[in-house]
Amino acid sequence: MTTLSRIERVLRHDGIVAVLDMTAEQALAGDCTWVGEDYWKPIVVEAVRLRHIAGEASVRVLVGEHAVLVSGDDRHVVGVVFVKGHPVVKSVVRMVRQLLRAGGPTAKPIAAVPAPPAPTQVAPAPVVSNMPLSVSSSS
Repeated sequence: MTTLSRIERVLRHDGIVAVLDMTAEQALAGDCTWVGEDYWKPIVVEAVRLRHIAGEASVRVLVGEHAVLVSGDDRHVVGVVFVKGHPVVKSVVRMVRQLLRAGGPTAKPIAAVPAPPAPTQVAPAPVVSNMPLSVSSSS
């Protein structure tokens, strides 16, 4: 069964909105296997970056009435967008585990997904005042 057919099978479940599957090779090329609503693709890709930055095996991002679960390792990452509170929530972790198992550990480790350039940090300007500090007490 191909990767596309496996993630399409997950998408067919009621309450699942979109599914991402990314191998190390795809990450290096800036590509992924995607099915579902295109609106969610940039959000799920950012969640993949967040998982890498956090150094965690999985992250869950809440976006309004939906949740994004991204899980994986250095070789293979899967992301699923689903409706919060929907009965499918009970099965999402199991489905993600099955997708990760089906991919196999033959790929090279995933390099960090290229992130947009970080804004330069500017130190706050020191507060300078020519006014002497005085303490007054009212008695």
